[in-house]
Amino acid sequence: MTYRSNTSVYKLLLGLLSCSCLLWASAASSQSDQSSCLDTAAALDYWRPIHATADNENHATNQLARELIHCLGSADSELRDGISYDLLTYWLRSEKISTETSSFLLQTLSPNLEESYSDQTLLRSFSALILGELMRADNLNSFMSEQDRLELLRTSVIALDNESDFRGLVEDIGWVHLIAHLADVLWRFSLHSALDEEQSRLILTGIRSKAGPTAAGYGFNEGDRLARSVTILIRRQALPTEEFVAWLESFDAPTSMNAWPDAFSSIEGMTELNNSKQFIRALSDQLQGQDIDPAIQSKLEELIDLFNTLV
Repeated sequence: MTYRSNTSVYKLLLGLLSCSCLLWASAASSQSDQSSCLDTAAALDYWRPIHATADNENHATNQLARELIHCLGSADSELRDGISYDLLTYWLRSEKISTETSSFLLQTLSPNLEESYSDQTLLRSFSALILGELMRADNLNSFMSEQDRLELLRTSVIALDNESDFRGLVEDIGWVHLIAHLADVLWRFSLHSALDEEQSRLILTGIRSKAGPTAAGYGFNEGDRLARSVTILIRRQALPTEEFVAWLESFDAPTSMNAWPDAFSSIEGMTELNNSKQFIRALSDQLQGQDIDPAIQSKLEELIDLFNTLV
């Protein structure tokens, strides 16, 4: 009798435990579905209150950040840009993200820059923005190794060189802006206290690859975003003057034809000319009034004069 009674209680407890587990699993699954961003409406319902209370000390920001990165590739601009990018940036700048989580974000987001598929464009672009923020955080409170930084820089330079999506602001999608976002990663490197000459040369290589492309004309401030990395390098005297001058000399002639006057005979030529003009003018404007080497200043003025004649 006692045995049967205990057995019944045992079975009842097992049943209750099983139901509880199912309910918990269902709730966890529901939350996982919401935070996974696969269901945009559910994800917005989940993240909007968190975004509205970003300062709430009760938020498990480290766990939330790990979930939120999956929304960086969402086709919904509010979820991708207004919530995911905004929240991650805010928490990183507010130092609400631990070193461990920052390292996790670095290792998770870096491979996204190597995704060349067209349906991964948004994930690639907004991963770049957060990687730039991680570089900013590392400059303030180092959590990356020298090898981590070098690998990220190399990946970013290759990604910028290979990038073929030149879209800026797109109706019904919002900001894509891959060129600018990848350039921002290099800009963060140029500002970093651990910057060395090898990294500086890599930055110049990356920027040059997209300073005057022939594939598309820039119309969304890309020239300014690309130029500011070079501006910082010149101001920091990160390389010998002769290297900067030699780099600027690469604009003396186009890459797609023999001479700049030939640009007027093709769409590709005019595209390269206009993009190169935009870049050099942006660089010159950003360095205006700065104390830079006379040889660099002279070369910049020479290029400005050259491009001003090509009208």
